[in-house]
Amino acid sequence: MIKGTYVFYENGKEIFRKSNVITKFGARFFANLIAGNIPSYKLDMAFGVANGADYPVSNENTRLGFEFYRLPVTFGSTDIQTAAGVTTYSVVYKTTIPQDVTAKINEVGIYPSTRTSINSFDSKYISDFSQYISWTNSNLTNPDEDTTNYRIGGNLLNFTTTSGTSMEYKSNISILDLSGYSSNDDISLAIYKNDSNLSSLKIRFYSDSTKYFEKVLTSANYGAGTGYKIPTAFTLGSLYASGTNSATAPDKTNINQIGIIVTASGGTTTVGMDGLRINDADTFDPTFGLLSRSAFGSTLNKVAGRPVEVEYRVDLDF
Repeated sequence: MIKGTYVFYENGKEIFRKSNVITKFGARFFANLIAGNIPSYKLDMAFGVANGADYPVSNENTRLGFEFYRLPVTFGSTDIQTAAGVTTYSVVYKTTIPQDVTAKINEVGIYPSTRTSINSFDSKYISDFSQYISWTNSNLTNPDEDTTNYRIGGNLLNFTTTSGTSMEYKSNISILDLSGYSSNDDISLAIYKNDSNLSSLKIRFYSDSTKYFEKVLTSANYGAGTGYKIPTAFTLGSLYASGTNSATAPDKTNINQIGIIVTASGGTTTVGMDGLRINDADTFDPTFGLLSRSAFGSTLNKVAGRPVEVEYRVDLDF
């Protein structure tokens, strides 16, 4: 039997510990490793903000609920202990979250770091909403920073509009090429819903000022009530099927601006924007996948200025 546990340390002192679920891919990976079918390998540790309620833990998990950071494992060793005549065997993997990372961590997982196939259209961040100035536009009301309800970075950006109105916030981004992603790949958003007056969110992907794809999110996606929300991811197929604003479709190879439209009903609404990412959801690679995932019952607050060491212990019950 294989059991895994993630342990977090600050200044050499344990601050958090959580067991994991080995995924189906992970069970196959460790079996092949013991059999000698994976002679050379490296691992990455990934950290996310989705808890078990946002994204339930299962051996069917193929990714974190909302990943925000990934690091290579820098150290691996065996740990053999004997106590009261009983010997235990563990494999230990370690990495360190650097001091400049700020986040409220709710999940962790481990992956192989290499693939057998080369993929230029991998999962990636579109925006972490960390730069206030990048969302400022002379035609828009300036967003405010929220340094309390974030999970990614040290702040949210609050996008606000009054009852019965819509407000669009735009940001120029580095060129995003969507052409190589399949219709089954998807896009995830992380937000903080401050009130019950949010009617809808629209996400636009512009290739120029007159051409964009648009996806509308409603309470069916982000749920009722207030608080931190990770709306149901939407596929690129549904994004393209939702239509565009022009007779000529936007250029998928040249998405250079993101727009987010907040619409309110029943009163002023404020939405804290925390993260937007694209997920490569359907690439099959027999040597690459999520090995294990742990979602926390309570948040681990990683503050700036303090590195945190993370240890993943795999206990082998012979």
